[in-house]
Amino acid sequence: MNKTKPTLAQQTYEKVCALETMLKAHLDNKKSVPDQRSLMSERPLYLATAGPDVPLSVICLEDAPDYLPCFDEADLLYGIPGLPILMSYCPEQVMDIGEESYLVGPMIFFRIDHIGNTVSLQVADLYQLAEFLEEHSVILMQGGESFVAIRLD
Repeated sequence: MNKTKPTLAQQTYEKVCALETMLKAHLDNKKSVPDQRSLMSERPLYLATAGPDVPLSVICLEDAPDYLPCFDEADLLYGIPGLPILMSYCPEQVMDIGEESYLVGPMIFFRIDHIGNTVSLQVADLYQLAEFLEEHSVILMQGGESFVAIRLD
């Protein structure tokens, strides 16, 4: 029997399904708490992180500096086209080749609402972020070694 290796799209789909299950379980636990209004201010904000060596993963806002130390201090923002999602990244981890720019370090994704506040990512956002990462991932060569980077438009 010849087994084929799962494609990147299949791997991404499986990862997003696992993230969806985790988020739904967390939300179900929150719904079972009696006084939901008092917890609204304590509810964690869910963001996502990814990077050349890090698959797309859900994280809480307070954990963002563990993945991107300059988060909310010296980071740059990149708007994901057509989505209310911003990508935060370290400007020192951008490589310019000709007129193209490539991100070679970690990134944090977060959603903004209609008035500009940061809100939790939704499950559908994870699918769109996975597509964005797949479409913008490129393999670059430097000094005889190859590595993955994210092309910035």
